[in-house]
Amino acid sequence: MVTRKEYRIKLVSNELLNNDTCYLGFYCPEIASSAIPGQFVNISAGTMFLKRPFGIASVDREKGTFNIGVKVVGKGTEQIKEFAVGTEVDCLGPLGNGFDFEDYDNFILTGGGTGVFPINFAYETLTAAGKKVTVVEGFRNKSQVILNKEGYVITTDAGDAGIKGTVIAGLDTLNIEDPSKTLICCVGPIPMMKAISSWAESKGMKCLVSMEQRMACGAGICLCCIVKVKDDGPDGYKNVRCCKEGPVFNSQEVIF
Repeated sequence: MVTRKEYRIKLVSNELLNNDTCYLGFYCPEIASSAIPGQFVNISAGTMFLKRPFGIASVDREKGTFNIGVKVVGKGTEQIKEFAVGTEVDCLGPLGNGFDFEDYDNFILTGGGTGVFPINFAYETLTAAGKKVTVVEGFRNKSQVILNKEGYVITTDAGDAGIKGTVIAGLDTLNIEDPSKTLICCVGPIPMMKAISSWAESKGMKCLVSMEQRMACGAGICLCCIVKVKDDGPDGYKNVRCCKEGPVFNSQEVIF
């Protein structure tokens, strides 16, 4: 079990990616040294009482820094987006259980919306380990395309960048030599993850999803981030905490 601890972290960079999304870098050697792909942090949101959860997008273990992506969806994220370099805030992390990459050599990473940030961390980790990685990401339109790298398969609903359609349209272009030895990792909106889960099942592939529930405490106490997963009990399901038992789950166990 990963030790959870609160730190005072310092903002070292704030890059605007588009009109409502920025990429923040924080100095915190403790988080940078221990975080794994799929984990998240809870960061204080200025004057707001509750911290906000963000998937870790990248780490630099030598410099002691980590990055997150922030899309403005309310007052809390608006305040975080406006943090000036040098700002110090409270942060709890790294939290949750990350992706388990063991037993696989080939990976398909799929992301949509803010899910592209934790997918970026997974990509950096796997490529550094010499693994074969394919990235497929979906966006509404060209203006929303962020963190795109050479070789990524990009889809847009509007069709003004990459392949027209959803992430499934991008997945359908792939030539998968051995599905049983290929792992799909997915982060994004619920409808997208549900569709990718079904696609993976039809191909005989294992799919891990990182659920993006609303969270408050991040430590399993408040019970506001419940995920329904399949169970052998009389109800056929049980409730688990996204922040504690997740956020990463086997997609075939999740009741979307």
